[in-house]
Amino acid sequence: MTVKRVMLMVEWQVGQLVHGVVDYARTHNWHLILWHAGDVRKALREWRGDGVIAGVLYPDLFARKTVSGVDWKLVSLVPLKGPTLPYTLVREDDAAIGRLAAEYFIRCGYENFGVYSASPRGKSFGETLKKHGVGRCARLSTNAPEKLPGWLVRLPKPCAVFAENDWDASDVINSALLSGIAVPSELSVLGVGNDDCVCHAPAISLSSIDSRLYQIGRCAAEELDRLIDGGKPDKSGIFIPPAPIPIERESMDFTVRSEPRIREIVDYMRGHLEQRLPIHSLALRFGLSDSALYKLFASEFRASPKQILLELRLKQADAMLRMGNFTMKRIAEGAGFPTLGAFFEVFKEKYGCTPGQWRKSLSRFTTMQEEQR
Repeated sequence: MTVKRVMLMVEWQVGQLVHGVVDYARTHNWHLILWHAGDVRKALREWRGDGVIAGVLYPDLFARKTVSGVDWKLVSLVPLKGPTLPYTLVREDDAAIGRLAAEYFIRCGYENFGVYSASPRGKSFGETLKKHGVGRCARLSTNAPEKLPGWLVRLPKPCAVFAENDWDASDVINSALLSGIAVPSELSVLGVGNDDCVCHAPAISLSSIDSRLYQIGRCAAEELDRLIDGGKPDKSGIFIPPAPIPIERESMDFTVRSEPRIREIVDYMRGHLEQRLPIHSLALRFGLSDSALYKLFASEFRASPKQILLELRLKQADAMLRMGNFTMKRIAEGAGFPTLGAFFEVFKEKYGCTPGQWRKSLSRFTTMQEEQR
């Protein structure tokens, strides 16, 4: 079997994405070179391999003067301006990421929003909020980081802030804490990427949308393999949707509300998910009538107790799915669904796929397990 020679060129810290490419290379007879420094144009002009996966941020990088005469194939992780070399774009679905973030904040009951972004995902976030007709959204571009502290101070509180990525979201948390802004009671923060190291770097761990960087790396490698074997570039691009449930850590807490009973009630729900929790019994436990309980949740979350309980059950199911070592029956029981069929029905209605289909797409661990079977 002929060994394919491929160069991966990335400039930012995307460990999961690199893992995706490396794992594919290891199992598909590639000789993979990881470019990490030096003159990028010189490296491309001198490259005599079969293909390149590129994530370098130079608008004119693949203009004629750089790639004239090359016969290797190209997959790009960022949009290119006026390239002369045919290529396939493989990247995150920015519109879906922004939409997911906005809908998540809306479900949490926030009314004040901020977006720290300079990309289409930030635009999608704002458009989704406008579509739902909720709250106000303040904007700051990541091209103006020097304005971040003052912007955060001026935001109406409590406020939910969506940041371009985990690195920018970490900057939001650090800047907020230095400015005396409480996280998450005054400012809830959500990033993108779910980079475990970055998310746990701040004093308050960061909640994040899993943009499935590992799968993007795998997909980019698969697409390049197809191009090397004679396939034509996909002119429309390949866009990987995010995992449907944001990963909650300390920077997000939708139970932070002015009404002190809310946290107590939601904490009780969260701690008893495996049990049946009739709303009438829940109301009695906290000295409320059924109607008073519904009014309390409607005023704080714009949702009923049943809707919040379902949200908690889905979050528990998500956590168990990510662990990878529970049967579907055990996950359904642990999250409090009455039957396995009910779990599958609710999950598919909410996220458009079955729990099993989603778990297969979740992790590097799952992908490697399947390859070894």
